[in-house]
Amino acid sequence: MIRSILRGVAASAAPVLLPAMILAGCTATGASPSPARTVAAITPADVRSRIYLIADDSMRGREAGTADNVRMTSYLEREVLRLGLEPGGENGTYYQTIPMVRRRADSASTLAVNGEHLSLFTDFVPLRPSSTVRFAAALKTGTYPVIYGGRAGDSTVALRPAEVAGRIVILDAPIGPSGQPTGVYTTPAGIAISRFPTAAGIAIAALDLVTRATASSLRSSGGGLSDRGTVAQPLPFGLLISRATAEKMMGSRLGSLQPGTRGGNVQADVRFAERPVTAPARNVIAILRGSDPALRGEYVAIGAHSDHIAVARAPVDHDSLRAYNRIMRPNGGDTRVAGPSTPTATQRGIIRAILDSLRRIRPPRPDSIYNGADDDGSGSVALLEIAESLAQGKRPRRSILFVWHTAEEAGLLGSAWFTGHATVPHDSIVAQLNMDMVGHGEKRDTPTGGPRNVQVIGSRRLSTDLGDVVDSVNVRMPQPYLIDYSFDAPRHVQNRYCRSDHYMYARTGIPIAYISRGYSPDYHMVTDEPQYISYDGLARVATFVRNIAVAVADRNDRVRVDKPKPDPLAPCLQ
Repeated sequence: MIRSILRGVAASAAPVLLPAMILAGCTATGASPSPARTVAAITPADVRSRIYLIADDSMRGREAGTADNVRMTSYLEREVLRLGLEPGGENGTYYQTIPMVRRRADSASTLAVNGEHLSLFTDFVPLRPSSTVRFAAALKTGTYPVIYGGRAGDSTVALRPAEVAGRIVILDAPIGPSGQPTGVYTTPAGIAISRFPTAAGIAIAALDLVTRATASSLRSSGGGLSDRGTVAQPLPFGLLISRATAEKMMGSRLGSLQPGTRGGNVQADVRFAERPVTAPARNVIAILRGSDPALRGEYVAIGAHSDHIAVARAPVDHDSLRAYNRIMRPNGGDTRVAGPSTPTATQRGIIRAILDSLRRIRPPRPDSIYNGADDDGSGSVALLEIAESLAQGKRPRRSILFVWHTAEEAGLLGSAWFTGHATVPHDSIVAQLNMDMVGHGEKRDTPTGGPRNVQVIGSRRLSTDLGDVVDSVNVRMPQPYLIDYSFDAPRHVQNRYCRSDHYMYARTGIPIAYISRGYSPDYHMVTDEPQYISYDGLARVATFVRNIAVAVADRNDRVRVDKPKPDPLAPCLQ
């Protein structure tokens, strides 16, 4: 019933106040309790009913900049208003609208070497500027000399700014964890910007190595922040090029070159076509005012992201995909740890057995919606539960700032905009706790899973105090977690520290703790649905994060920043 009702809700940009009958989810045993009747305590029943609402097929993945995410943010607004929280957004509202746009490589873009025109998407593709990799939005019409800069990701090569000024720097493909060249270019691209800020362009010869999913993403439109109202800062333009293109530009095989070697000239006119989003992209921000008059002007921020990704172009068989992923892709769509894509005979047998057991229960079911129950429906409802618990109990001394960021999946856009345009004084935010993917993490999801499994990332990168608070709160839990800090290790292959909203706070000097229960076979898959969430585990994580927030808020002194603050314009390094 929920699906038919919600499909009838107008998909407009105006706030949608859902009636109580709409706010009822469904479970295997019948109707869930309505979120309008949730209790003050954080309970598995409450988080379950909320997730079945926001990760329903009718929400169509909640993609930022669409009416689907507007429905999500309208629901969040309705809930924080019901809880009596103060508006923390713009102009006395709960919203902060971000200037989001969609960018796609302009089909009229041209790149030529010695009069030979190269093919867009085959020989070269422009790299969209993002919050974490700040490339320019256009390579203006002109002729550019090229210079070889070594291998992408190698920060030991030093070229003088005058050597690269106005040139396109050619970089060989970065080396991955296996010791082989890789098409995972984001961090190496950020390093290249910091190494060669005076260059006209940076071209990484890794186009031949990207996955099919990455190639499809490069061809499609992606989110970004408009540069309206900002001062233009000269930045290099980013390109991925094939190895053959790189060698045409240099006139030699890359393996024979030394950094600083000069090549030929390139004629270029490469840019993006930009269009506005179809509906407002907006953060939802609410405040629980602290009880101590001397400290209530300081804030402990807690965050999650309200968006997920769009509907798939074509449906797939849900159960076949999930059976394959459980054996072949234990981290779902995270290509950083992808193994062989072709199953062995033994693996095929296991996959077949899983699928046969599901076929005995139900027929094939086509699925095309990325529901995002775990990513990050779990964090979003945990944040609502924390808000309800604190609003109806004893208030902490400092204020609590609740922020549901939008457009995390588009490149941390909502958190980038908030930390650059904070609706409270930036220096008044003493710490930020981020929840992303806190709904899985059981043994069925990961070999290291179980009820005591939780991952904490970044809690001591800026503040020893914050890390100590996390640990001290944990030991006081009725059943303490066995906290997994391994994903915080420098240069960890999954680069988790750089990949969620907490990083936008950390880069501006705010201590953070990123709490997660990790990846699962459903990550960025259409199988990320409410039926697979661990609701007991999710309620426990919400309680854990609430207790950390209260402990930070009730300290006599704010947690100290006793580690070096990062350069906010430098690339993020795991």
